[in-house]
Amino acid sequence: MLIGVFLLLSMLTCSILTIGDEICIGQIVNSNAAWMAAQCTKIGCEVIKHVTVSDNENEIISELENLRTYSDFILITGGLGPTHDDITKKVLCSYFHDELIWHRPTLEWLEEFAHIRNRVLTDRNRQQALLPSKCSVLTNKNGTAPGMLFTDGGSNFVSMPGVPREMMYIMENHVLPLIEKIITENGYETNKYRTILTIGIAESDLADLIGDETLFLNENTSLAFLPSYKGVRLRIGVHNVHVNEADKLLDSIESYLYLKAGKYFFGKNDESIESVTVRLLKEQGATVSVAESCTGGKIGAAFTEIAGSSIYFIGGVLAYSNDVKVQELSVNAQDIEKYGAVSEQVARSMSEGVRKKLSTTYALSATGTAGPGGGTEEKPVGTVWISLATPKETITKRFIFGNDRTANRERTVGAAFDMLYRYLRSEEK
Repeated sequence: MLIGVFLLLSMLTCSILTIGDEICIGQIVNSNAAWMAAQCTKIGCEVIKHVTVSDNENEIISELENLRTYSDFILITGGLGPTHDDITKKVLCSYFHDELIWHRPTLEWLEEFAHIRNRVLTDRNRQQALLPSKCSVLTNKNGTAPGMLFTDGGSNFVSMPGVPREMMYIMENHVLPLIEKIITENGYETNKYRTILTIGIAESDLADLIGDETLFLNENTSLAFLPSYKGVRLRIGVHNVHVNEADKLLDSIESYLYLKAGKYFFGKNDESIESVTVRLLKEQGATVSVAESCTGGKIGAAFTEIAGSSIYFIGGVLAYSNDVKVQELSVNAQDIEKYGAVSEQVARSMSEGVRKKLSTTYALSATGTAGPGGGTEEKPVGTVWISLATPKETITKRFIFGNDRTANRERTVGAAFDMLYRYLRSEEK
């Protein structure tokens, strides 16, 4: 849901052109384009078009000709490898009426790159140092294919490898600083966004809590509600304003939203409920363990997804069967028989059992009916009990999420982290 109206004025624009048969046929997901668009938007460049084409010379040239008519920057990824199907460099030479020449600094880097990895620099790999004479070479310390910048007729064409970490190096070290410099030095108007992260409240309830948008938005500002399984993101935006004014306007909108719904806020932009929870665990020198049933290890996986997890995450027990709950977590078999595996009593015993077993500060457990089958009238599909065992108390809550198995498991992970996050915040105060 998007709230707000804005007009298009003078802004620095860019388009993203992805080259590769593997993208066109759906063999891999185009994560590069999403990342590049997010980074360009973050610094105030307006992304106006995404295009994907196959490894076909005529198609690539046609799109280059089209995109240059309304783009200050055309960001190109793919087709710079050393094999016969990587044709981007050849096509760019044709398009700019250029020729390939040996670029000595790149050749020296290739030799160093091979030496570091105890490899022999082959003739095929050496060809990566043959570059168009008219381009500015953009170094790539994460790989062997350098980036290339062409400036022609007022448009800038940047060609980068399709390997994500190599593309990111060139963007972060060359392209983004250049775009940001141009925006600042030329006084371009800009669009700028900030994302506020919320959890524990539904989209419609959050909208009702915030209330009438005309009280804090105007024609140059906007608010979008972006729901997910783990919470609702509030994307606030300012449009067609001078770069020096953007942050002030965003601060003003954020302050208003915080007054209305701040109790549900937990982070901003690229943060996640997992990352902010982990930060609190580290700051407090605390450890955590998990006991999982319906989530099948997803809570533990979310902890270990973050680098350095061995500092705070000790381990867990994947207790999918009742026997494992009894044998490994000391759950009372009579409680399972009397209340069922999906119950407050069992969830509580699971969290307390794993906390004791692994000697951690905190422990999370989850037991539920993820679906699509297994539900009853008393415990419908989507019923989940989550328990948090702490040094002072054990908190256990019931949730009823819905009928979708994947969504239920993801929501359980989010709710478990939310419980731990809020408890850590309360201890901090």
